[in-house]
Amino acid sequence: MKVLVLGASGHIGARLLEMLQATNWAAATGASRRKKSTASWLELDSRDPRQLAQALKGFDAVVNCVAGDAASIADGARALVQAALQADCPRIVHLSTMSVYGPAEGNVREDTPLDPTLGWYGQAKCEAEAAMHDFVRHGGEAVMLRPGCVYGPGSQLWVGRIGRWLQAGRLGDLGIAGDGWANLVHVDDVCQALLLALRLPAAQGKIPVFNLAAPDSPRWNDYFVDLALAIQATPVRRLGSRRLQLDAWLCGPPLKAAELALKRLGSHGIKLPDALPPGLLGLWSQHIHLDTQAATGRLGVQWTPYADGLRDSAAWFTAPAGAGQTTLDKIICTP
Repeated sequence: MKVLVLGASGHIGARLLEMLQATNWAAATGASRRKKSTASWLELDSRDPRQLAQALKGFDAVVNCVAGDAASIADGARALVQAALQADCPRIVHLSTMSVYGPAEGNVREDTPLDPTLGWYGQAKCEAEAAMHDFVRHGGEAVMLRPGCVYGPGSQLWVGRIGRWLQAGRLGDLGIAGDGWANLVHVDDVCQALLLALRLPAAQGKIPVFNLAAPDSPRWNDYFVDLALAIQATPVRRLGSRRLQLDAWLCGPPLKAAELALKRLGSHGIKLPDALPPGLLGLWSQHIHLDTQAATGRLGVQWTPYADGLRDSAAWFTAPAGAGQTTLDKIICTP
């Protein structure tokens, strides 16, 4: 099987490419806007249907791991569908997110109605899923995966920045504000599910959809404390909601603006503290629990135990080239 991985320079895409290249059944090529001097790499803009159609010729499947802004996610998915139909690439495996469920709570199965009201990310992902349905209506095959919070080595979002917030005393035991389910899923389990989805028998006219989250994933408070202990970011502080609100709403916007300005100027050597997005405060208290029976039963995912995922996440974070933070975080962002 010839497989093209879009977004192969990202956390999940890069790991998937490694795992595909280690199989005896797939010939994998990575693609992104970043240039790499390897034979199994294509430099392309995933929002350009003509570029994509040319790249997809001869491939049996494409895995869409594209991240980024709303245009990259939504417009990129629409461009991919157009290109795959033009290039006669029969299958798309699309990486979506639990964010498409919006503020839903309780046990959430794959047939739960989508809700794009939580922000630009969830809305863009809902639009991307709609594009996949359009692909199937025009005769293509698609499989969609909706992971929770992807952690493990290399995860800047759910290990790197959380570890740095813990080190700086900006995160800890949040009390009732951190009692939501974390819905953690190890990066290797997401990639395992993607590999299985590539070989899943086609469902004519339908899109198989699978939630991805480890069955033993803890609540956020437990994860924060466990990770803090594992990276020796102790003592773990008990933080009130007022302190979190001040960090998110007072420090967050100027830090984000400074980050974007430095990016435009190309000043990659300056390390700023991580902005705390206000949307995370809602996620950490949201009692949403992804039902993953379909991924376990029909897809056959074998989940990484939480203790193992925590251990290798902490090992990556504390390694010499890991994701640890400087004291600048404490100086600037501690309210």
